[in-house]
Amino acid sequence: MSTAMPTTFTWKGVRVPYIAPWTGEIREQPRLERRPLNRGGGIAYVDEHRLYDRHAGILWLRMGAVRGVGTPILAGVNSQRQRQAMDRQLCQVCGVTTYGRADGTHLYLLAEREGGSITEGEQTASPPIHEDCAVEALRDCPHLRERAVAARVERPEPWGIAGMLHDPATLAPRPSTKRGGLTFLPYTSLKLLWAVAHLDVVSLHGCTPVNLDELLALTV
Repeated sequence: MSTAMPTTFTWKGVRVPYIAPWTGEIREQPRLERRPLNRGGGIAYVDEHRLYDRHAGILWLRMGAVRGVGTPILAGVNSQRQRQAMDRQLCQVCGVTTYGRADGTHLYLLAEREGGSITEGEQTASPPIHEDCAVEALRDCPHLRERAVAARVERPEPWGIAGMLHDPATLAPRPSTKRGGLTFLPYTSLKLLWAVAHLDVVSLHGCTPVNLDELLALTV
């Protein structure tokens, strides 16, 4: 496993997270078509590339991989790097592995929460994060600290994807009421045939809550 430090980019004095997309990476999405039953059924891109458009048999959003080209979209996520960060347990901010702690755990910081704590088996599309990087994120995003929770996680396990569902009859998108209109789907769901995956999702096990004030104090 490579431990090389990815290139660091800053924008207006703020470090651009590893998983953030850049305008140069945004791609026009191809037209969808129905895939023949003898090829699995569901939906496919009309010009689908077998090596790049699917991962584990699931159709994925098309996005470039030219980090640093254009302007960063700090509130967005590059689907390819997010999936890579989930698969390899890379920090969502710096892109370096989060393996190496003596206790074998990984820190997860989940935003957009109204109190409470991370629960056993909870699903998330947020990759792990280093302590220092978490402090940086909390410092640079004041609203994040107000609605975030953190936990040390022993076992992040593959669960499914967050994607855009499409109507089997019309192929029109069927957005959910969640942010971004994405639907969380486990790998066992038949609805995956009619979804375009945007994000990888894991379930969190062996969770120990982390107090954000204590986290900030430890890294001063």
